[in-house]
Amino acid sequence: MKKRRYGLILLLLAIFGWFAGVRPQMKVFETRSLDHKIKLEEVRSYDQRLKDIELIKAQGEAVQQNLRALYLALPRSAQVPEVLVMIESMASASGVVLSGATVGNPNGKEVPVTLSFSGNLASVTQFLDTIYNNIRTASVKSQTLSSDSAGVLTMSLQLGLVYQGGP
Repeated sequence: MKKRRYGLILLLLAIFGWFAGVRPQMKVFETRSLDHKIKLEEVRSYDQRLKDIELIKAQGEAVQQNLRALYLALPRSAQVPEVLVMIESMASASGVVLSGATVGNPNGKEVPVTLSFSGNLASVTQFLDTIYNNIRTASVKSQTLSSDSAGVLTMSLQLGLVYQGGP
């Protein structure tokens, strides 16, 4: 009988010890395990960032060329003076005569530009191709074309030169 009591007392002590000592420690270890998993995920994320930076560093010149091309195609600001210089140089290189170039107020996404120019078919075609192939992204809003008896074409063109936004 005594052995049964001792056995029962030991069993009760073991159960009490489980709930008083081991179970709270399991909760602590569970919390620490979760914290460890979170930290491991952060480390993986930082490792991926470092790999990306190393890749960019290794391909630095190619990435810089892509960024330069993107900046030229879609600049951050309206760059109105540069727009005027660009249009004048394209017109003179194509052989058309600019009779008017008006740059409107930038609207946050585009710089409105109205062009009036004249020239023969070859020079007008070359100028339009130059605008189309220009690195600066442009959308044609409207165009009108007329010709006289001498074969001189007069064209009015409304463009929107796209930029990333801002003043």
